[in-house]
Amino acid sequence: MSGIAGVVRLDGGAVAAEQLQAMLAPMRRRGPDRRELACFGEVGFAQALLATTPEALAEVQPWRHPHSGCVVVSDSRLDHRSQLLRELGIDRPADEVGDGELLHAAWQRWGEGCAERLRGDFAFALWHPGSRELYLARDPMGVRPLLFHHAPGRRLVFGSCTEAVLAQGEVPADIDEGRIADALIGETEGIDPSCTFYTAIERLPAAHWLHLREGRLTRRRYWQPVADQRPAGLPASDEEWIEAQREQLDRAVRLRLRSHRPVGSMLSGGLDSSSAVALAARAREQQGGESFPVYAAIDSGNPDCSETRHIRAVLAHARCAPQLLDLPQFAAQAPGPAWWDAGIEPFDASMTLVAELYRRAGEQGTVSLLDGIPADNLYVIGRQARQLLRSGKWRAAWDAALAQNRLHLEPSRRPHLAAMKVMAGALAPQPIHALRQWRQDRAIYRQFLQSSPIAPELVRRAQLWPRFRRYSASIGGSHQWHRSGQALSSMAAPYISAGIERYNRVASLFGVEPRPPFADRDLIQFQAWMPIDLRLRDGHLKWVLRQAMADLLPDPVRWRTDKQHIGFRFSQVQGQRHRATAAELEPLLARDWLDPTRIQAALAHGRTDVADAAHVTVGDLA
Repeated sequence: MSGIAGVVRLDGGAVAAEQLQAMLAPMRRRGPDRRELACFGEVGFAQALLATTPEALAEVQPWRHPHSGCVVVSDSRLDHRSQLLRELGIDRPADEVGDGELLHAAWQRWGEGCAERLRGDFAFALWHPGSRELYLARDPMGVRPLLFHHAPGRRLVFGSCTEAVLAQGEVPADIDEGRIADALIGETEGIDPSCTFYTAIERLPAAHWLHLREGRLTRRRYWQPVADQRPAGLPASDEEWIEAQREQLDRAVRLRLRSHRPVGSMLSGGLDSSSAVALAARAREQQGGESFPVYAAIDSGNPDCSETRHIRAVLAHARCAPQLLDLPQFAAQAPGPAWWDAGIEPFDASMTLVAELYRRAGEQGTVSLLDGIPADNLYVIGRQARQLLRSGKWRAAWDAALAQNRLHLEPSRRPHLAAMKVMAGALAPQPIHALRQWRQDRAIYRQFLQSSPIAPELVRRAQLWPRFRRYSASIGGSHQWHRSGQALSSMAAPYISAGIERYNRVASLFGVEPRPPFADRDLIQFQAWMPIDLRLRDGHLKWVLRQAMADLLPDPVRWRTDKQHIGFRFSQVQGQRHRATAAELEPLLARDWLDPTRIQAALAHGRTDVADAAHVTVGDLA
């Protein structure tokens, strides 16, 4: 992970080095190894480097091609580099070819289609001086962030974080109050793939490229989780799917272990991160390496803590070098500066446990961490019978309705009656479904409002109810079915990339790079075609993954059904150390973001957590 930034002047002016230096300053933690910038008249690029791959040392970015004059800057970890170099006709060892040179060659060969040809995690920019065009691209799941500001006829500014874009000096810092409302109710973070807390700054959505030429800005999605054509060679039996599941995840994990510096993993004790740790530890052992570094949080003071018990079970089963963050010890530490004082986005405030694990990894020189996100979303089951009915496939819909009964831990003894109920629900007119969804949304929305200190004035200004409905619709519409009804994925949903971005922002505060294997593009495409009854069987979600991890994980972890996350306990401890003062709350009240009656009532009843949460969430923006 590195930080990148750039300015393209569209008004004939020249980019000043001082602007790029200012943009680099907020990214010093994101890229602590080296900071470089280069100006070429109307264009200036900059990079704050965190070198996590051997090829990162093979060149200095911004990189400029000596003949074409093209300039490249990237935040990237590209997979299958040897194969890519052969396709591009570059006959040199992969470690000796930097990503700037490789990306330039890919652009020269494939133009706008180059991003679709890449594998790995990336965000990059390329400027072609001959045709005066700019190309930006971002990886399929948005593991690497990329934000931009476009003022037609004047400038385009991009960077790895909003602070870098704002630091350019000409980008308006007007707050988007809709995002403030999102943060204060704590639910609608993933309302869309591009909005930020500033009206003049956008996120380039995951799996998109952006092309600026002759003053015209073009943006395109280049990848979808569900391909148009059924991939060749898919497994044909349960046993083949189980074996392929293990092979696909093992491949994704091994790709993310490639580095010349220490790589480790987070471990929560859940199936997903435990699977990543087990496979990584096995790969490290097969390579003859040292024990695999693992970072986990436990609560030794609670003998009933399920997370602690399952974490210890995984560590006893795999060859790891564990670094444990124990809640009682954390609570007993002398208070220091809050981790969020370094600057966070409002949605990051609940990430104390994750932040402390990244902090420990950074302090011990582990520069990259695997994790288990967003594995839950790989195993969605959707409403297959309804989808098939809409396609006119009645027989297949009936078979799917019968199969749905078999998914449960205790199937109905009258399967045909259960299937008829499923079909009846699927056949209900769309207005019935819409009314049911409206009622459900309204009830949930009211619950969020009741528990939030948000001011009624902000609710009205932000049009929060229509906003919440738009968010709900994006969730409901996130299931992407193949027209055959045989493939399903929700991995293009905005809320998924929003969560991935949150991990990246927090990790960047400590100079650590997230490497989520479950965000692997080829793994996601494989999972999309997995039969529904392998995703959920006998009441066990992720049934196929549980089977695939036999012999690699202990059975209590493989067949775990409970979910217990102790992250909120760490957030409570941190919050108690950093109480909000009246002076800190005053700017929020002055902007009509908070309801003073609710804040005063909470403080009067000793509920300082309400005020603290509001201050941590949006205090800096006020």
